[in-house]
Amino acid sequence: MRKAMGQTYSNAGILKRAGKGLVMDIAGAEFFVLEEDLGALMSDQRADVVNTVGEAEGCAWLSPLVAHKKIDMTALIDRHIYVVSYQGFGRVIGGDKRREVIREYHPGDHTMI
Repeated sequence: MRKAMGQTYSNAGILKRAGKGLVMDIAGAEFFVLEEDLGALMSDQRADVVNTVGEAEGCAWLSPLVAHKKIDMTALIDRHIYVVSYQGFGRVIGGDKRREVIREYHPGDHTMI
């Protein structure tokens, strides 16, 4: 057996609507994309991610940034990368689904092959 670099994901939390914005509940902490930043997110720009008192904690974007077909909503919070599928993100934004799983991205984890 040998080790190879791989990518893994682990379940990290839940994405939900909060009024007209979004809340990411990750490990018991809540992070928000506010309604006024949601427009930027939807137009291929980064949006601020803030904590419960409105302090900046990171940023979110629809990835890839420069392509028409979006794959994920990605958030960078405290040097951790969190991902929600674009389809799941769209369902939460559209009100078709109340919550979606947030996965944490772990680049370079070793896997045995």
